[in-house]
Amino acid sequence: MNRPTKQVILPISKKVAEVYTYYLRGERKEIEALMLEGVRWKASKKGGKPEMVGVDTTYRSKMDDRAVLLAINKLTNSNKEAEDITIEALDNLPDEDFNTLQESLPNQKKK
Repeated sequence: MNRPTKQVILPISKKVAEVYTYYLRGERKEIEALMLEGVRWKASKKGGKPEMVGVDTTYRSKMDDRAVLLAINKLTNSNKEAEDITIEALDNLPDEDFNTLQESLPNQKKK
């Protein structure tokens, strides 16, 4: 499926990201599943309310990373060479570049 994209120039590295203007439903579900997987529940055997046993507090950064990875169609460096879009590539971006990518993500608010 061809989706519309927009170009985002990263302020520090000057890389150019081609970012989709919307997520597909399956991508949205994948991002949200990371949050749900981070919470662990235990059901009471005596009919009581389930209790939360733990929360993986890294779920937020995993969601952020996955949202950016799914939104980028193409990433090129200042020499106009295509780069692999991986977690390692995101982790090696200056913080301001990553923040710019996050700000350019498809609208995540429900209408």
